[in-house]
Amino acid sequence: MDSKTRQILCELQDGFKLETRPFKRIATQVGCTEEEVIEIIGKCRDEGIIRRIGAAIRPDQAGYGANALVAWNVPDELLDETGNAIAEMREVSHCYERECPENWPYNLFTMIHARSEEDLRNIVAGISERFKFDGFKIFRTTRELKKTSMRYFEDVRQ
Repeated sequence: MDSKTRQILCELQDGFKLETRPFKRIATQVGCTEEEVIEIIGKCRDEGIIRRIGAAIRPDQAGYGANALVAWNVPDELLDETGNAIAEMREVSHCYERECPENWPYNLFTMIHARSEEDLRNIVAGISERFKFDGFKIFRTTRELKKTSMRYFEDVRQ
């Protein structure tokens, strides 16, 4: 990864400031054009370095007070197909296959956001019925302790 791309990604990981032309500000800081910043970001997206640029919303403050990590027992041969289908659901913000201990039957983990406990139960029941899962375990969010983006790069603007 070249220095300019690294600098741009460093700027992006801190989120956008409230401004009309954030790419122009980044370009000025990095020493290139606004178009070049947009081009580098597009290339990073095409190469899978970044997935997207979007807002990070706090679910509870947006009216989604029933949030839960749901662990599912998915047969290994259906994991990719099922995980991809669940990941497309608008109520699901995260969907991961995880390595688990031998005595733990759940291998697919989803973060589900709902407006109410009833909505959450209905979403989980709908997923369970649609995919005929053997079992699942719901871990409700009780309190958010941290909500920040990862920092992958140290500030390179020295």
